[in-house]
Amino acid sequence: MKRSSDLVELSRRDFCALAALGLAAAGCLDSGSGSVKTGGLDGTGDGNGNGPDAGSGAVTHPDGSVATTDGGTTSAATCSGTYTDVGAPSTYALNTPKYISAIKMFVIKDASGYYALTARCPHQGVTINSASTSFHCPAHGADFTLTGAVIDGPTSKALQAYAMCTLASGNLGVETATKVASTVRLVA
Repeated sequence: MKRSSDLVELSRRDFCALAALGLAAAGCLDSGSGSVKTGGLDGTGDGNGNGPDAGSGAVTHPDGSVATTDGGTTSAATCSGTYTDVGAPSTYALNTPKYISAIKMFVIKDASGYYALTARCPHQGVTINSASTSFHCPAHGADFTLTGAVIDGPTSKALQAYAMCTLASGNLGVETATKVASTVRLVA
C-alpha cells in the first residue's frame, strides 16, 4: 500500500491533460461491439477538428440517398440539397486541381475518382494556392499534399474534404454542407 508521501503531485494542468487523454481513449472504444474506432481525438475520424466526416461507411446526402463507401471510394450519388455545380467530369485533368472560386474549394481527379478540398488554410483561413503537386499557403508557408495532408507549416490540421455528387445533367457537384474523410472519392 502506498503512503500519501509516495504519491506524485500533479498540477491542475497535468491532471486536466491526463483526464482529457483518458476521455479521448474511452471515446475510441465502440460500445457494444468491443471494437476500436479509428480516427482523430476530435471524434470525427479525420483528426483535424473540422467536424464530422463519413470516412467509414457511407455519405448521407441531404435528399436521404446514401453513397456507400468501399475502401474510401464512393459510388455516384445524386445531388440534392445544398450543392454547387462544378462542371462536367471531362473538364478535369488527372491530378490537376481546379479552383472553384464560388465555393473556395479545389476539385481534383485522381486514379480513384473525384474529390473536393477546401481552399482555405486551416491555420488562419487564408486562400491557398495550387502548385503542380501540392498546395501552398502564401500567408505563413504551410504546404499540403494534393490529398490535403500537411507537409509542413504552422498548422497540423489537414485540408477538409467535402462530399461530391452527380447532377442529373451529368455534371459534378460539391455538397458544401457535407464534410467527408480525405479518402472518399466520387466515381463518375
